[in-house]
Formats: sequence, structure tokens, C-alpha cells
Amino acid sequence: MTHPTPFPDLNDVLTQLTAGLRRVLGPDLVALYLQGSFALGDADEGSDVDFLAVTRERLTPAQAEAVQAMHRTIFDLPSPWARHLEGSYFPAELLRRPDPTHTPIPNFDHGSRDLQFSNHDNTLMVRCSAREHAIALAGPPPQELIDPVDPNELYAELWTKYEAWGQAVLDDPNSLDNDWIQPYAALSFARMLHTLDSGAVHSKRAAVEWARTHLDPHWTPLLERAWAKHSDQFLRYSEPADPVDLQLTRAFIRYALDLKWPQGAD
Repeated sequence: MTHPTPFPDLNDVLTQLTAGLRRVLGPDLVALYLQGSFALGDADEGSDVDFLAVTRERLTPAQAEAVQAMHRTIFDLPSPWARHLEGSYFPAELLRRPDPTHTPIPNFDHGSRDLQFSNHDNTLMVRCSAREHAIALAGPPPQELIDPVDPNELYAELWTKYEAWGQAVLDDPNSLDNDWIQPYAALSFARMLHTLDSGAVHSKRAAVEWARTHLDPHWTPLLERAWAKHSDQFLRYSEPADPVDLQLTRAFIRYALDLKWPQGAD
């Protein structure tokens, strides 16, 4: 696609990423997908640019070195979007179906120039979202490479992840005292509840809309303030959280965990 997003500068970055991967991987590049909030349709200037590259086999050391060099060239482009790329390199066989061991795969974290190994994207949530919504920048539609995700398995994975994260937050009063992580956590737990309720993956913005009519209205102002901070979230890393919203977010997380999900698995 020549215009996969509403942002011309970002489209230029994605064009160069696609061309670069075709150059360094050749026929070993099976597909390249734009996923996450841009695929879901609710992205803004504060969104990560999530991608999945699918390869025939695992990257060889020589291929990993070439991919690393190509990403550093992309990172140094003048567009700020070049610093917001975040994505992983999946061997086609591994991407197709669930991986209970969550094998680490080559990954570029948000804002990083360096290839690392991470299981961040090796999840059912990413597979489900990518299969249903990803935009193909190269290769076939994602439904050809990713099997359908069992909703019960998705519920279980999400609940395990968010229950552990929520308990860690509740155990450490200072863990959310940052004006990026506090709104991010509030939106993420709302998104988790939306997914558990619907059996599908939605954007954070959609979760705020859903929460207005499906959750206790007490939480609506907190979630609306969190979303209002999203578009410039990258400027908030070094700022402390609003003390009122900090306490409200901790209370919201406790509320979310007390809902006793996953109800949708019944």
C-alpha cells in the first residue's frame, strides 16, 4: 500500500522500511505488516508504529546484521516517525499458531536502534489483532499466514498477563508515578476489559468509548483524561504522574481485577 496511514511522513518511512527489507532479505521476506493502533484505525501522533516482519526461516547471523544496519539507517531519517517503529521478525512457522513457550524473537523496541530478542510480540493478542486487522505492506493477507485464535486461549493469556501486572502495581505504590505509564496503565486495563468482554482486540480509544457504557461511570473521567494525554505521550516520560489520577488508576486496576474475569470463557 502506498498510503497505509493518514501521515505522509510516516508513509515515507514505511516505504523505506519495506524497500530496505526487500533488499536485505530478498525472497526470505514473506510479508511485512503494519499492525497495532494504525491497523485498528485509532492511531494518532502518540502511537507506536507496530510492525511484524515474517521470514521463511529464523534470521541467520548475517541476515540479523544486515537488518540491524538497515534499521539504523531508517532510525536516522529526519522524520520523527522513524524513532517510533516497534516490531518483530517472526519465522512463518512460529507465527502461524500459538507458541506456549513464548519464544523470544528478533525485535526492535520503541525508540531503539538495536536488535534484541524479546517475546513482546509472541502473544495470542498480537496474532489475533494482526490476523484480523493488519495492513499488508508486502506479502499476502495476514489470514493466509496466521491461524484463527481460540477465544478461550486469548482470555486466559490476557488475564494471566494483566493479573500479574496489576498485582505488581498494587504491591508497589511508586510503580505508576510517571506521566507516561499512569495513563498508559489506565488505558491498557480498560482495553483488557474490552477484549475480555468482546472476544476481539480493540484500540485504546475504542476501549474508552466502550467503558462509558459498560463500566461504572465513576471511571469515565479518568479514562478520558488518560486518552487526552495519548497524542503527546512521548513527551511525558520524565514527568511525575498527577497525584489524583495516580491513586485513581491504582483503584481502577483493583476494580478491574475484582471483576473476576475471564467471564467470556464460559
